[in-house]
Amino acid sequence: MVKTQKKKTEKKIEQKNKSEVRTEKKADKSSVVATGHLVSVDYVGTLDNGEEFDASKNNGPIKFVVGKSQVIKGFDDAVVGMKVNEKKKIHISKENAYGDVNPQLMHQVPMDKIPENIRSQVKENGFLVLQGHHGQHIPAKVESIRDNVITLNLNHPLAGKDLNFELTIADIDNADECKDECGDSCSCNK
Repeated sequence: MVKTQKKKTEKKIEQKNKSEVRTEKKADKSSVVATGHLVSVDYVGTLDNGEEFDASKNNGPIKFVVGKSQVIKGFDDAVVGMKVNEKKKIHISKENAYGDVNPQLMHQVPMDKIPENIRSQVKENGFLVLQGHHGQHIPAKVESIRDNVITLNLNHPLAGKDLNFELTIADIDNADECKDECGDSCSCNK
C-alpha cells in the first residue's frame, strides 16, 4: 500500500513537472515575433481595388512557423517584430506574394479530352480540378472556350496581383522548443 501511494505521488510530481516545463516553453506574450516562433494571425486580405479575397473570420487565425516558408514571403516577413494583439496594415508586391502570371502555366486542351460527364459543366471563368501524376488535385481556371478548345490557367488565382493585409497577432509560441517534444509538424501551442 505504501509503495502504491509512493508511486502515485511520484507520478503526480512528474506530471506537475512536465506541465511546468510546458509553461516555461510558452513564448513570453510581451515578446516580439521572431524566426522560429509559431504564430497565430488574424487577417483580412484585399486587392488594390478593395475586393476582399480572404479573411481569418472565415476559418480562424492562420498558424505558421515564422521563417519556414509556410506562407507567402511578404506575409512571413511582415509579422517579424510584432507583439500579441498588435495590428498592422501591409502591402505585398506580387513578387513577394504569388509572383507574375506564368504563360507556361496556360494550356490549351481539346474539348474531346475532357470527360463527357464534365463537358456540360465547363464554363468560361469557372474552375476544373485536375489530377496530377501523383494524385494531387490541381485547380485550373477556364480562361476561354473557342472552337472546341479550352484554355486552362494553372497559375495561382492571385498570381500577378499585389496584395493588402490587415494583420493582428493572436498568439506567439516558441515552435522550436515545442518541436523537440511534439515533432516538426507541431501546432499544439505548448
